[in-house]
Amino acid sequence: MMFTADQTLFPTPDLVVEVLSTSTEARDRGVKFDDYPAHGIEEYWIIDPENETLEQYHLIDEEYKLILKAPNIDVSSFTVAGFQIPIRAIFDDTENLKAIQNL
Repeated sequence: MMFTADQTLFPTPDLVVEVLSTSTEARDRGVKFDDYPAHGIEEYWIIDPENETLEQYHLIDEEYKLILKAPNIDVSSFTVAGFQIPIRAIFDDTENLKAIQNL
C-alpha cells in the first residue's frame, strides 16, 4: 500500500474504539461507521456503557462485519497482536485491575 503525503503525517489507525454517549451514539453508529471503512480502518469497537456491552466489527470486503456483541467474554483484537481483554474489565474496577495485572 502506498501512503499519501497526508497519511505519513496522520496515518490511518488500525483500531478505533468509541464509547457511546447520548450525544454521540448517532454519529458513532452513522457517519463514523460509514467513514471508517472507507479510510481502511480495519477494526472498530463500540463500547456501550449503559448496557455494558462491546461490539467488535472487522473490515471484510470494504464493509464492517459484526464479529461479536457481548457483555461477558474475552475479546481479542484482529489488529493489535496479542491484545485480549475480558469485556467485564471495561466496566468493573475489580476485573479491570485483574486484567491490568495479567498484561
